[in-house]
Amino acid sequence: HHIPNVDKRRRIAQETLDIYAPLAGRIGMQNMREELEDLAFGELNPEARNSIVTRLARLNDSSGDRIVRIADQIKRKLAEKGIDAWIQGRAKRPYSIWRKLKDKKINFEQLSDVFGFRAVVANVEDCYRALGVLHRSWRMVPERFKDFISLPKSNGYRSIHTTVIGPENQRVEVQI
Repeated sequence: HHIPNVDKRRRIAQETLDIYAPLAGRIGMQNMREELEDLAFGELNPEARNSIVTRLARLNDSSGDRIVRIADQIKRKLAEKGIDAWIQGRAKRPYSIWRKLKDKKINFEQLSDVFGFRAVVANVEDCYRALGVLHRSWRMVPERFKDFISLPKSNGYRSIHTTVIGPENQRVEVQI
């Protein structure tokens, strides 16, 4: 429902960013976390959010089916080595993009991994095999590798994150 008082809305939005969104993430509700962050971001900094949304839209127009094409190439590379994977790709959410821009003090054009991909495979063994395939197929980006299978997150999340200079010379983050 609509909260009329601007100060009150901003206070609730800030509280959501500081407390409720991180909490959702910690208990493994990543989609809820992103949704909360984005809603709060739109309340606290509508200009910044609109600017990112506009740029993402422009990027999507120019890249058209890029996400689908990259997902297909990842799937094909893995299949060639006998790894059956479910691949899902997406552009990152406006808030996470904005946070990266701020943290790294860079502009949108310099932002590397606007696209994120998930590769879901049958078992732990296939996670590491898939990682090998990705790193042999495309150049990995140093400092962009995390192994949450060897070292699971506190909420039980287990996967391997890597970023590669993937198909179409695009930096692509893959969570296996």
